[in-house]
Amino acid sequence: MIVANASFSWCCGSAKTSFSRLGYVARKRKLILSISRPSSTVCSASQPLSTDKTAVKCSPPAVTILGGGAAGLTAAWFAAEAGAEVTVLERTREAGKKILMSGGSRSNVLPGEVHLERDYFTGGTEAQLRSLFRTWSLKACQEWLESPEQVGIELALEEETNKWFPKSNSAKEVRDRLVQGLLARGINIRYNTSVEGIHRTEDGRWSCKLEGREDHITDRLIVATGGLSFPLVGTDGTGHRLLNALGHTLVPTYPALTPLTGPHPNGEQLAGVSLYAVNLRCVMPKGKADEVPEAGKGKRRKNKPVEAERTGLLLTHKGYSGPSVLDLSHHAVQAMERREERPRLLVDWSGDGREMWEQRLNDRGKGMVSGCVKKHLPNRLADALVAECGLSERKLSELKKDERKMLLDMLTEYDLNYQGHQGYKKAEVTGGGVPPDEI
Repeated sequence: MIVANASFSWCCGSAKTSFSRLGYVARKRKLILSISRPSSTVCSASQPLSTDKTAVKCSPPAVTILGGGAAGLTAAWFAAEAGAEVTVLERTREAGKKILMSGGSRSNVLPGEVHLERDYFTGGTEAQLRSLFRTWSLKACQEWLESPEQVGIELALEEETNKWFPKSNSAKEVRDRLVQGLLARGINIRYNTSVEGIHRTEDGRWSCKLEGREDHITDRLIVATGGLSFPLVGTDGTGHRLLNALGHTLVPTYPALTPLTGPHPNGEQLAGVSLYAVNLRCVMPKGKADEVPEAGKGKRRKNKPVEAERTGLLLTHKGYSGPSVLDLSHHAVQAMERREERPRLLVDWSGDGREMWEQRLNDRGKGMVSGCVKKHLPNRLADALVAECGLSERKLSELKKDERKMLLDMLTEYDLNYQGHQGYKKAEVTGGGVPPDEI
């Protein structure tokens, strides 16, 4: 049996068991793990496959994929390419639902580059993380997607985000071409087929217990059932339960890449305010190690702030979202789930730094504090920050030393008062699951 995760970046990390776009190993933006190709023939399900060219010709192995998401469809593609007879068991009425959701329905199929230390978070070791990426390079994945003999999607690099999208800007094209390619290769996709249990048969094959149907028997089994994020599309953790029943270890799961909830500055309702150049950093509690591997050393840094790689931030009706918040949310969520001391999330709203704001506030003229701040931040946010300092009616020339310091802290190191998170319903991926060393 093979446990498979998202095979290229547009699989939004629904932890196809072990790695949950943050599985047990997860990318800050999307998850990626290639699928091991099955052997091309099978003589006896309980015996190793023969490599002797003079051996009796054997029939192709029956390979079954549990889950018709991005990971499962990709696994099915390569299993068929290797000569297997492939069946995909998908519990919902259509395949690739998360593909249709990705990239705002445009489907950001690949990143422009892969930088493991910067872009990925793992609860395992750096060596385990690197080993996952050696099996299928970014270049090889792109060639597979673009080749007319393979998936055949025309891609275009969006320079602003450094992501590859289909030229059509259609996630449906990506999903449909993938499904069409599978059908052309003779793969059988069975929809509305829910697997309730799996076990070994006496002859060493796999038996899948199906809801309301006869058991499905197969030689090889690939589990790509998703994690817990976006449960409305069918990812409810079934794969985790199936694998746990077989004896696999399960690291406690948690919602990752999920928005945080909490009040806005000064208790105002600032939903809809967007910022594009913030600097957000996570400061771990004193004495607690940051869980991001240190570049090139495979060690864990202690108490060093972790900066978000992306700079967008959105104030929502319930709190905070946007790329920078999602990048760091797993630190906050894990602490809340474990009921530990929470890390601080400090935001520089403009991304300009303290020194620049000191220069801006050093105006001895008649200008108002709020007017100065509004020149560089959205009006509603500027008013709320200044009001929280009690400086709404204060002129720049009237600022006292302690007031100036308080305002500088508010502008460049604002402590986000997050109080919760939006859970799996909004999480892009699932953290936890089957650990990497069991894959």
